[in-house]
Amino acid sequence: MAKLERTDKPVNVLLEELSKGELGLPEIQRGYVWNRPQARDLVDSLYREYPSGLILLWKPEELPELRNGSFEHSGEMQIRYLVLDGQQRLTSLKQVLDGKIPVYFNVEEETFQIYSAKLKANPLWVSVRNVITRGAIEILDELEAALNLDREKRKVYGQRLTQLERIKEYRYPVMIIHTDDYEEVTESFIRINSRGTRLREAELAMAQLAYHWPGALVKEFETALDDYEQANYALEARFLMRCFVAVGTGQSRFRYLGTLWKKSRSELEGIWERTKKGVDYTINFLRNNAGIESSDWISSVSALIPLVVFFSSREGQLSETEARGLLFWFFEATIHGRYAGSLETKLDQDLRAIVSAAPLDDLMANLKREVARLEITPEMMEGKYQRHPFLPLLFVIFRHRKATDWFTGTVLSATNVGPDHQLELHHIFPRAVLKETDDFEAHEIDDLANMAFLSQKANRSILKTPPNEYLSRIEKERLQAQLVPLEEDLWHIGNYRKFVVRRRSLLTEAINVFLGDLGQGWFEIN
Repeated sequence: MAKLERTDKPVNVLLEELSKGELGLPEIQRGYVWNRPQARDLVDSLYREYPSGLILLWKPEELPELRNGSFEHSGEMQIRYLVLDGQQRLTSLKQVLDGKIPVYFNVEEETFQIYSAKLKANPLWVSVRNVITRGAIEILDELEAALNLDREKRKVYGQRLTQLERIKEYRYPVMIIHTDDYEEVTESFIRINSRGTRLREAELAMAQLAYHWPGALVKEFETALDDYEQANYALEARFLMRCFVAVGTGQSRFRYLGTLWKKSRSELEGIWERTKKGVDYTINFLRNNAGIESSDWISSVSALIPLVVFFSSREGQLSETEARGLLFWFFEATIHGRYAGSLETKLDQDLRAIVSAAPLDDLMANLKREVARLEITPEMMEGKYQRHPFLPLLFVIFRHRKATDWFTGTVLSATNVGPDHQLELHHIFPRAVLKETDDFEAHEIDDLANMAFLSQKANRSILKTPPNEYLSRIEKERLQAQLVPLEEDLWHIGNYRKFVVRRRSLLTEAINVFLGDLGQGWFEIN
C-alpha cells in the first residue's frame, strides 16, 4: 500500500529542485507540450493568486525507466522525485524565468502578453523575468526614471510589481506518493489524466504500455521516431501507439484495450515488432513507389494506419497489381478526406477490410460507399493552395513527370541539400504583381492553379517579375512538366483568370490520368 505525504512548496523551491536535477520524469509522462499563451496564462493566475492545481510527486526506492532528457537542469542529476502531475506548469515557469518564454506585464493595465517588438516603445510593459530575478524595487526605480511617476503612481505600480515578484513564493499543494508499486502509480496517473480528449486517450494508453512493458516508450518508440525523422518522416508517438493498437487488436479505439493488457510482455514485444515492420514498409513503399520523400506531403497520417497493418503481416512479394491498388486507395482516401470525420469508425471499417479474403476489393468498397464519383472535376481543384488536399498529389505527379527546377535544372525533391535548393511553393503570377492591380481577391491570388514548385533561390529571383517576362526565358519542357499553359497570351496579367481556368483543366486531366492508371483493374474512374 502506498504511503501518501501531504505538504506544500513555494514555486522557487520547486524550480530550484528542478534546476538541481532532483525532479525527473517517469516513462509514462509525455513531453512538454504547452504553448506560450498557456505559460502566460499560468503566470497571470499565480499573480492573481488563483488556484492552479496541485503537484503530484512519486518517490520510489528504485528509479524506473525515465523519459529521455527529463527536465532541463544544470549539473549532474540526483533525482529524488518523479513528477506525475505538474510537469507542464513547472517547465513553463522555469522557461519564463530563464527568458525562453518572454512574458511581459503591463503595470498600468495589469495584463500579461508574450513579448513582441510593439511592446518595446512602451515602458509600462516590463519583463516578468526581470521583476522576479532583479526585484520589484529596481524595476520600479527604472519606471520612475523613464516616466517621472508621481507619488500615487509610484505607490500603485510598486504594489503591483511587488505582487508580481511574490509569485515565486506562491505555494503549491504537493502530494508525494511513496511506493515501488508501478501499477499503483500508473493507475494514479491515469485517474488524474482521464478527463481529457481522444488525444489524451492515446497518452493514457501509452502509460499502460509503459507499465506492462517498461522501456517500450523511451527505448523502442523514441528510437524509431528518431530513425523516421532522419528519413524525413516526422511522426509522433501517438501515431505509433494507434498503429500498435491496430496491429495488436485489429481495431483502432483506445477505449477497448482490456485484452491487450492481458498479454505477456513477450507478446507485446511481438506486436511492436510487427508494428515497426509495418511502419518501415509503409515509409519505404511511399518513398519508392509514390515519390513521397517526406511526411510534409502527407495530409492525413491516419491514412497510413491501414497500410501499416497491411504490411505488418505481409509475407512474400508485393505484386504490381497490389502496389498500384494500394497507392490508388491511399491517394483517393487522402484527397477525398476519408478520415476527416468519424476517424475511429472509418478506421475500424478499413481494418476489417484488410484482414478479409480480398483486402483491396473491400478497401475500395468502403471508399466507394462514401465517394460517389472518383473522377476529379475542375471545380474540385478550386481554392487556396494552403491545406488543399490535392497539393501533395500534384507534387507526386510532377515528380512522376520528372519535373525539374526552372532555373537550376535540378530534379524537384523535398530532400535537396542547401538552402538555395530547398523546395518552395511559387506563385506563377507573383502575389506582389497581382496585388498591384487591386483586381484580385486573396483567394484568387492563392488559388491552387497558380502554384508551382521551385527551389528557394529560383523563387526569390523572380520576386515581382511579371510572368510574361520570366516564363519566356524558361525551357518549355520544364514548364510542361509542371503543366503550365504554353499559350503566351495567357501569361499577361489581364488574362490571369483565363490562365487559372486553363491550368486548372490541365491539372485535372493529369490527376485523372494518373489515378486512372493506378486504379486499372481495381476501381474504374467513372
